[in-house]
Amino acid sequence: MGCLLWTGNVLAAPVTKVDVQIKDEAGTTSPVLLQKMEDSMQVVAAQLFNGRDSDFIAADAAGYERLLAEISDRVITGYQTNQVRLSTSDGREGMTVKLVFSVAPWAQTVQKVDVDLQFSGISPFAAEVLQEKVPALKEQLQKTLQGASLDAADWAGSVLRGQVKGSVEEALPDFRAAVDLTTQNGNAVVQVVIYPVGELVRDVQYSMVSRSIPNILLMKLKYKYADKAKSLQGLPVSYVEMNKETLSKKILQELSDEIQVRRHHLTPQVLIHPGPETQLDISLESHEYKIWFEGYGDIGRKDHNLSGRAHLGKFISRRDEIFGEVGVDLKDVRWDFNAGYAFHYGKATMSYMFRVPADAHVIRAEYDITPKWRLRYEHFGDKKENEYAVRYRIHEFLSGEYVYSTNKSYFRIVGNL
Repeated sequence: MGCLLWTGNVLAAPVTKVDVQIKDEAGTTSPVLLQKMEDSMQVVAAQLFNGRDSDFIAADAAGYERLLAEISDRVITGYQTNQVRLSTSDGREGMTVKLVFSVAPWAQTVQKVDVDLQFSGISPFAAEVLQEKVPALKEQLQKTLQGASLDAADWAGSVLRGQVKGSVEEALPDFRAAVDLTTQNGNAVVQVVIYPVGELVRDVQYSMVSRSIPNILLMKLKYKYADKAKSLQGLPVSYVEMNKETLSKKILQELSDEIQVRRHHLTPQVLIHPGPETQLDISLESHEYKIWFEGYGDIGRKDHNLSGRAHLGKFISRRDEIFGEVGVDLKDVRWDFNAGYAFHYGKATMSYMFRVPADAHVIRAEYDITPKWRLRYEHFGDKKENEYAVRYRIHEFLSGEYVYSTNKSYFRIVGNL
């Protein structure tokens, strides 16, 4: 029976894990930058120790500490390495080399951090909404740089870019960001420019309409919010699609605080229809009253083709309205007066009125297909006639209506205040 003779030393357990920790002796460097330093030295240390004989490393610990201190001084710009402590331990994962680096800034540290956050290619209104999506970004960048070595600006900039990229991609996936870091007189200035990508809103079609009061009373407000509507230009279409409720709410909050809206007890509603040509519709209605004035010019009608009508209504509940109407036929300046009741249900309105001096019963039914399209049916008891109409609102003060009645049809131009 033979035996084997070992002529060399038995190989100790190889190193399977390297743990690097970096401490700032000044205590001013942020954990984010310290982690970046640890990641850099982790790569170096892993290449140096993984798979090596742990006993051999422990025997020459002082030599390795000096070597790592020299490497650290070159890798971690802006900081000097004052001490490196090396230790080995045997754990469940095998032999581990633990390295603790004690570092300190070379000279000056960052005393103040100014963050200039800009949104490129979009309006101030839209920028304000976007900034609410990244409320902590400025503070996050300031905490990262505060107290760091001024000379570490080059590699600290890459850390900032990573932070900004992560925040923007999470909160604003339709945007990208560029980051620039400069230092001067002990201060750091971080410029962040966030810009949109993808298909953008090229134009915005806008309307502001009220069926409760004459629209002429809203002219000042209409011009003011035309600028708000245009502020959606330049935003990504996908962003507007995903955040139309947030944008609508922002406009709605401002509208609700307007003096004219409060004075007339109006309830605003904002609808945004996203697209390359986005549509913004604002309606201002009251649950207390309904007032309108309309003038009619009929084309294709031989007589009685110029007339007008005024409506003054008071809501006695959310759906029930009592009203009076006054009409005038300009051919012979003939007036009629109506007292009536209307029931409102969603987009539909059913009205009954009694007209004098004709002593006629009139029934009217209206349905708003969209904010621009409306159907109307009207029955005149004195003439035993029915009238059907389709109206299209061109803008707040002008509509076109095709009318078909029992014995004639014509096109009506409707002007309203």
